[in-house]
Amino acid sequence: MSDIHDLTVHIGSFTKELAHSEDPTIILLFLMEELGEVARAYLKEGGHKEGNDRVTETFREELGDVFLLLLRLAAVTGTDLEEELGKTEKKLQMASK
Repeated sequence: MSDIHDLTVHIGSFTKELAHSEDPTIILLFLMEELGEVARAYLKEGGHKEGNDRVTETFREELGDVFLLLLRLAAVTGTDLEEELGKTEKKLQMASK
């Protein structure tokens, strides 16, 4: 078993214990929302966005939220992220030739 697989299983179990939604559509919407928060925090921390007091978490904390939701989405859809990552790497290698 890979570390990514283990993380996916762990987060799937952890969020199930917390009674979080297992609806992939809901998880995807939360993931998209968190991606926006990553961008907002990054812009604020980089000095590109002033006066945004709504941003309370750091860019890195928001990335943690995104990673958790990505693992959660993989868990509820039965997606092997390591396998899919390998496919993406091969696709990028082929495109760069």
